Order: sequence, then structure tokens, then C-alpha cells
Amino acid sequence: MSNFHYDLAGCAFDFAPALIHVAFLSCSGDHFVSVPECLPFTGEWGENNSAYFMDEDIHPVPTGIHMIYLSIIEKRFYIVNSKLPVEKLDSLLNNQDTNTGLPLYGKILVGMAPYGLSVLWLSGEKKQTLVDIFHGKIINVDPEQFIPDNPTASIDSICDFYINTNDAASAYLKVNGLPAKDLFDRYMQQFCYRYLVMFERWDEDDEWWVKPELVEEGQPIDGMPLPEFDFIEEALWDGTHDKLHDGGLLNYHMAGKPKKLAIQWHIKKSQYTTYLWFEDEAIRSAFECFYGTHRDTKVDFIIRIDAEKKKYELALYRYGLKEPVVIGEDAYQMIVFKNKFEHYRSENYDLPRGAWIW
Repeated sequence: MSNFHYDLAGCAFDFAPALIHVAFLSCSGDHFVSVPECLPFTGEWGENNSAYFMDEDIHPVPTGIHMIYLSIIEKRFYIVNSKLPVEKLDSLLNNQDTNTGLPLYGKILVGMAPYGLSVLWLSGEKKQTLVDIFHGKIINVDPEQFIPDNPTASIDSICDFYINTNDAASAYLKVNGLPAKDLFDRYMQQFCYRYLVMFERWDEDDEWWVKPELVEEGQPIDGMPLPEFDFIEEALWDGTHDKLHDGGLLNYHMAGKPKKLAIQWHIKKSQYTTYLWFEDEAIRSAFECFYGTHRDTKVDFIIRIDAEKKKYELALYRYGLKEPVVIGEDAYQMIVFKNKFEHYRSENYDLPRGAWIW
């Protein structure tokens, strides 16, 4: 197998920070690459929370992951010792950006969550891919080994310090207590779906969507020009993202639940871009209720657009249903720009300026 240049970094949830005791990827022979420390790891799940070494060295494909980390809100250590899917990693690391010819992935990202859930992603500017998920076991670590410079410190006092200095963690624990044990596995659930962007007409009298009636040469009978789809981008709650614009998101694939979407289209010379942000619990509930236990069922994630009437609707549909199941507007926030000027925002939109830059 080939050698590759890749950087290594770690991450954890903002409300569930983590500290590493030891964390590295093993490769063939005696080669290994360490995860740089962060005090603590905290931030967006699936986003680099730590510094990472930007060296010019090339490394073999990693074959194993070895970690002991402290889940701060639980005050527990977990150990992860697992083999990695070497052939899958080798194949992914060989992927290139079709536009630049450069490697698609340049970083390996390790995620640490409560209850031993650990995740490995391959990360690049345009795409981040889930490689594997691990479940560590509880392990006891002597405080003197964890912080040899301060042998009198207890694990409880260390965790209390980081909880009290982390607004997200302290606020979450005050309101919710410890998270449900299956919460982080639910973040990583995969579902089979594709995005189906539909430019239709909103009938205000019947309060329903209708397809434009076309005459010869595909022109609508009402004389209104037809929108033309440009691209869709996504960031998901499982920590992955896709900005490739290669049409892959329009085909059925296994993926996490949407966290952020960007959709661009144009009508003649006018360019439209809509950005959507999905509320964690609401979109999780919508997906879990719709799919049930059959997460491999092929589903259309429908995005209906009538930019002229400023009407938008999201829905889920699978074969056999009479009508799509509409996703409630409380599950997401939306803003639309026309030629870079604000054109529409949902009533519940309250995000800061520039939130659409991601």
C-alpha cells in the first residue's frame, strides 16, 4: 500500500468535552502518529478542536487506533484499542479532487464522546467521510499517571474545573444532567436517502403544490421562466460534510441526519441561494419516526421551492405513501438570498449575521 501525507487532530462535543491520556494511530512496523493534545477537546462534533501537526512527512495507512481518554462530564476514562479498515482507508486516501487533481482528504480526525463512543473521519475542505465507529470500555487511571506534575489532584477536581469553565457543559448538565446513554449513537445513525429538489408552483387557493404545465419546447404555460438547479451542499449531525457538487447527494446513499444545507439555483440571470439549519432534536425525531427501525429504506428528502411566492417546504417520502410527510417548520431555520441580497427568511430565523458562511 502507498504512503500518504495526512495531519491528525481530535474533537469532542461542546457540551461533553474530553481530555486524552494517550491517543495515537498505529501503522505497519513501529510507525505511529499521535493525536495532538487539547485542554480540553470541545466544540462542534466532527470539526477540528485541536492544533494539528502540519509536517511534510508521509505516513503509511494506519492499521489501528489506540486511546485512553477522559469523558469530563462523566468523570470516567475509556480505552479504545481497535483495528482500522485498512483497505477502506487506502481507497479513500487515494481519492482525488476531480477539479484540482489534489488529494480529496488531508486530515484524519478522531472524535471522543461520552460512554466510550469514538469516531474516525477522513477530512478535506470539500468532503468529510465517516470511516468507522468504536465503543471503548471503562478503565481506571491513576491521577498521578494522568497529571504527574500535580499528584494531589483528583479526577473529580480536574473534571469539575473543566465543567465550571465550559459554559456549554455546565449549562447542559444544569438543565439535563448526564445525557441518555444512547444519545451519541443516535447522532451517528445512518439513513438511506437522496435530496430531491423540486421547483413547483404554490397554489394559494388550494394551498398545495402543483407542477408547472409545460407547452412546446418545455416552456411553462404561465410564461414564468423555469428555475435551473446548480448545486446542493450539506453538513450532517454525524460530523460529515459534502461540498463536491458532483451530483452524489442526488443519489440514494447512507448518511447521517442533515445539520446544515446550502442550495443554489438560478432563474435566467438571477441567482438564488438558500441556507437551512436543522434543530438537533426536531430533525432527529422526524427521521426516527419516519424510518422506524428500517433505516435502509430508500427515502426522498424533498425540498420544494417557489422562489417567486417565497414558499418553501421540506418533506420525506418513500414508496407506498400517498403523500410526502412534511417536516415541521420548527425543525429548521432558513434564509434565502437573491443576487446576494436577502430575499426571504423563516419566521423563526434568529442566527447571527454571517452564519451561512461554512
